[in-house]
Amino acid sequence: MMNSGWMNRHLISTAGFLFFVLAIQMPAYTQASPKSRVSILDNAKLKQWKFTKAGVGSLARLESEGANVFQVTSQIASQYTYQLATKLPVKPGPYKKGEKLLLKFTAKSLSSSFETGEAKVLWQLKTGTDSRLWEDAVISIASQWQTYYLPFEIPLNSKDDELSVVMQFGFPPQQFLIKELSLDLYAKETSLQDLPKTQITYPGMEAEASWRKEAFARIDSMRKGDFEIQFYKDGQPLENVALQVEMTDHQFNWGATVRAKDIVERPGDLQLLKENFNTAVLENDLKIKFWTKQTMPTTLKAMDLLKAKGLRLKGHVLIWPGFNHLPSQIIKHENNPEKVIEILNQHIRQILNETKGRIDQWDVVNEAYTNKDLQRITGSEDALYNAFRFMKSQYPDVKRLVNEYGIISQGGLNQTKREWYYNYIKRIDENTDGAIDGIGIQSHIGTDLTPPVKVLEILDYYAQLGKSISISEFTLDVRDENIRRMYTEDFLIAAFSHPSVTDFIFWGFNNDASGRTDLFDRNGHAGSMGMAYQALVHGLWKTKAAGNTNADGVWKGTGFYGSYNYTYTINGQERKGKFKLAPGEDTVIRINL
Repeated sequence: MMNSGWMNRHLISTAGFLFFVLAIQMPAYTQASPKSRVSILDNAKLKQWKFTKAGVGSLARLESEGANVFQVTSQIASQYTYQLATKLPVKPGPYKKGEKLLLKFTAKSLSSSFETGEAKVLWQLKTGTDSRLWEDAVISIASQWQTYYLPFEIPLNSKDDELSVVMQFGFPPQQFLIKELSLDLYAKETSLQDLPKTQITYPGMEAEASWRKEAFARIDSMRKGDFEIQFYKDGQPLENVALQVEMTDHQFNWGATVRAKDIVERPGDLQLLKENFNTAVLENDLKIKFWTKQTMPTTLKAMDLLKAKGLRLKGHVLIWPGFNHLPSQIIKHENNPEKVIEILNQHIRQILNETKGRIDQWDVVNEAYTNKDLQRITGSEDALYNAFRFMKSQYPDVKRLVNEYGIISQGGLNQTKREWYYNYIKRIDENTDGAIDGIGIQSHIGTDLTPPVKVLEILDYYAQLGKSISISEFTLDVRDENIRRMYTEDFLIAAFSHPSVTDFIFWGFNNDASGRTDLFDRNGHAGSMGMAYQALVHGLWKTKAAGNTNADGVWKGTGFYGSYNYTYTINGQERKGKFKLAPGEDTVIRINL
């Protein structure tokens, strides 16, 4: 049963909301603003701030509402929020790395497509061309006037017009008013904690959320099984034999991504990985652009080291069909589809042969929604289907998956892409005689936190296809460590509670340059996401029990599916054994002494 203290969270209640909310953090910031504040919003240009995209949306200043009140309208559900976007008029730089910005505005929702009645807006701080350094924050705007605060830290030196603050509002049809905009610059010595901040919350985070209670109940009913150990001597049951049983590995695949070079050169990384996970994915080493004669020895050695530790391996990725992810020898034959297919098939045969016996499952095709160059060159999706067909015929024991992003992330709002992915999986299934085994859902979560109820709803949708589901690349781009830990916990609970989910893989491990997967640092210390993971997978969901046989010589227990060690003592001598607990199997260990 669930630990009664587990859910003792002191959170703002958001019962009844269907989408995440940002609420003002009341006393949690220092009211005395640092004295080095400088306004960098160009108020003269702000009066001329406007934007129109015919038939899609607009931003317009309302003269009747007073100074600098703007009406923001989204007329249709854009495929991406950035398809309706406009920059705030910011004074030219230079701006220095480490300086802080505080965006403040007041807004209210006029109409919304969400049941909460809230409008949504995404603010983005852009510096340079590396999108990994851009900061995003999504705010849900209430139906009454409310003031919102967003602090940012500038990630690198920026000159002239290299820094911009962008408002994206391409959400489903909505309208809101926004006023009292300000953008202030603070010295790098200023702490972000000293600036007011609108706190992220999400529906379902409250301690007594009903979805979580239901999820724990499902976990207890479907992720556990019964076992019994029987002791006999000379055909007679032995009473009061003391036993200890401890789980050593989950049947469920818990994984993280690693780099081959780190596994080979840093033995501590391999040990830390083994202590915490049973599944590993090589982050880049098996991609076609990285799989070369020079890198192959290190990659294969890393795989052998991982397998020697008993880790399960997932290959990523056989086909990533966009030019950005394909080598020059394919791109230069763009006008020769037969040659492209020949090179691709040669690569598939070669890498599968070299890695044979090492890999348990493969991402066969990755991100085909936005990567269509192979399909365009060859005139169809057959090149993708053929990879599934080939693997099924030549490597039938290796699980075959498809992988895609933007399915659960972004608040779970991209219905167009969700439906495309569903139908794409059906096409693969129908055209390959069922050669697809699993559905990869990447789950790169931003500040628009997808509520756990919505996560479960999306998982239910894909479960209709009758395939296993892998949470294949979980990351969380939220800076608040408390929210990172709480949301990671809740996402883990939701995923583990769904009967179709067989894998949960974090995209990262102990070298988190992006700040999106703080499982462990380079010294092995757990970050907020790592602590959430350990508390559940190696705490609440890891069976450890002890007891004594009854008058019938039997001790019965219940545990999570996986591998176990048991220990008992007879005549002062300690003895050990192993067993596996699996669904649908009777687990009875009979010991005759």
